[in-house]
Amino acid sequence: MSIDELIDRLRYRFNDYWHSDKRSIKFISRTLALTLFAALISTIAPTLADELSNDPSMLEPVSQSATPSPSPAAAETATPSASPAPTSTPEPVVSRPAIATPSESPFVESSESTTAELPGVPLETQTAYIVKAPSTIAVDPRALNRFMPHIYLSNPNPEIEYTMVCISGAGLSFDVKQKGAAHNQVEGEELIAGDRSGQVIVSAETARAVELVNSYQGLFISSTGGGISGRSLTFRFVAVSRPVADPSYCSAARSGAVTTIRPLGLDQSTVKGGGRLK
Repeated sequence: MSIDELIDRLRYRFNDYWHSDKRSIKFISRTLALTLFAALISTIAPTLADELSNDPSMLEPVSQSATPSPSPAAAETATPSASPAPTSTPEPVVSRPAIATPSESPFVESSESTTAELPGVPLETQTAYIVKAPSTIAVDPRALNRFMPHIYLSNPNPEIEYTMVCISGAGLSFDVKQKGAAHNQVEGEELIAGDRSGQVIVSAETARAVELVNSYQGLFISSTGGGISGRSLTFRFVAVSRPVADPSYCSAARSGAVTTIRPLGLDQSTVKGGGRLK
C-alpha cells in the first residue's frame, strides 16, 4: 500500500465519521477534530510569537503616511536632520559587597606598643654635677651604724632631666626610704635597686632622686662586720635618658663624691692637779 492510498483511505474514513448518520459518532469525531486543532494552535502560537518578537524588522516603527515630496529646490536647500541615536535600556547592575582579601602584612600594632619608649641609657655627654657631700663623718669607734648627713646635688644643664645615683661601699650596707626593710622599685618613674645591700641605685628626676636618698632622716649606713669607723662610701651621679637602675652604667659617671667615716678622738689621759678641801 502506498502513502497516497493510505492518505486517501484516512480521508475517506474521516469524511464518513464527519458525515455519519449516527449523531454520537458525528459528535465524537467533530469533538476530536476540534481538540486536535486547538492543541495545534496552542503549540504553534507561542513559537510564532517568539520568532516575531526576535525579528528586528518587526521592531521598526511603522512609517507615517506618505507626504508630498518636496520640490527639487527645497530638497537642495534642506539640511539632513540628524537621526536620533538609538537608545537602549540599561541592564540592571547587581551590586555585590566587596570581599576583603586577607593581607599578607603583619597585624598593625596598637599605638601604645608602637610608641613604647626605649629603656634608659647613659647620655653620651655627661654633665658635671655640683655635688655637696661631707668628705668625712665622725662616729663612735664602737658604732655599727649611722645616718648619713643630707647631700646636695645641682644640675647646671637644664636639658638633662633624669639622674641615676650609685652608692657603694666595702663592708657597708645602705638603706633608703623606710628603714628596716628593702623597698626596691623596678618599674615606674622612680627606681630603687639593691636596697639594704652594699650597692644601692636610685634613679628618677634629678631633684627627686636626691630627695629619695635624703628621705626618712637620710641614708642609713650599717656595717656588715665590726664597726663602721674607718670605712668609706662613694657617690656617683650618671645623667640618663630615662630612669634606669643598671649597675653597669655607674662607671659612666663624671661627677661623684667620697665620704670617709672616721672615729671620734677619745684619748685617755691622767691629769694631776691640786684640789681644795673644805
